[in-house]
Amino acid sequence: MNAPEPRTGRIDGLAVVIAAAIDVLHTSSRRASMFAPKLEARLWNQPAIIDALRGFAISGRDREVRILVAEPTDLARDCGALVVLQQRLPTALPLREPLEGDEWPASHPFLLADEGTVLRFDSDGRLGGELIAADAGQGRIFQTRFDAAWERARPMSELRVLGI
Repeated sequence: MNAPEPRTGRIDGLAVVIAAAIDVLHTSSRRASMFAPKLEARLWNQPAIIDALRGFAISGRDREVRILVAEPTDLARDCGALVVLQQRLPTALPLREPLEGDEWPASHPFLLADEGTVLRFDSDGRLGGELIAADAGQGRIFQTRFDAAWERARPMSELRVLGI
């Protein structure tokens, strides 16, 4: 059963952004893609977001949320809950960094469902953005740019937990 299409349009505020991100994950059937120049700690440390990511990742075979972070400095400190989850589910939550000088898939952060729904976050530090419906066709553009950047990016193996 497919999840209902989330409401679209302008969103503002932490609670609304969290709900929109969870809706995007629910509309995704197998893969979600996330890009951020730098992850917003106020959002990606939220228990509801971490629970939704975990739930999506473990809800079926071959599910993954690909995370591309352009500026990962202090990622473990700023988004510790997300890093811990990624360390527990590394194949379901692969984390990569674009190569230095490589073009980013967008100038602003976004979360993209494989069926085309896009949550484009504001890039000015505000917790807000725009939720774009899959039928708007922009998801395909975001996905193409993300996939190209993802293939060139390097895995962030320094965050791996050593099983010694």
